[in-house]
Amino acid sequence: MSAPSNLSPEEFDSIKRNIDQIRVAMLTTQDKGGQLRTRPMATHQLDADGTMWFFTHNDSNKVSHIRQQPGVALGFSNPETHVSVATSGQAEIITDQDKVNQLWTDSLLDWFPEGKDDPNIVLLKVTTTSGECWE
Repeated sequence: MSAPSNLSPEEFDSIKRNIDQIRVAMLTTQDKGGQLRTRPMATHQLDADGTMWFFTHNDSNKVSHIRQQPGVALGFSNPETHVSVATSGQAEIITDQDKVNQLWTDSLLDWFPEGKDDPNIVLLKVTTTSGECWE
């Protein structure tokens, strides 16, 4: 994927560069009643095309929300560098064990004490469709 149509390649590169330096995102989903819900998520990989990967539990509210409404927003902020990034995109629930193995780090044991073979682990794959960056 190239830069989303509302972004120049330079803007897209700036967004990716800044997201790559900010580990925690605020993920916003929409519940079945239309209410917005936001929670922190650790970004585990940012692909060159702007796709972001997150670990979560299959039985979480966010997974239920995404299955009903895949549009999400992500906010990133680094107070030390005074950089903020906002993106939106389409989320997918991924159950590919090979991808889990590829992205797994032992820092995830705090959230998944059974390890990477925990049957409740799923990945959130967020494909970026738009974004803004303030530096």
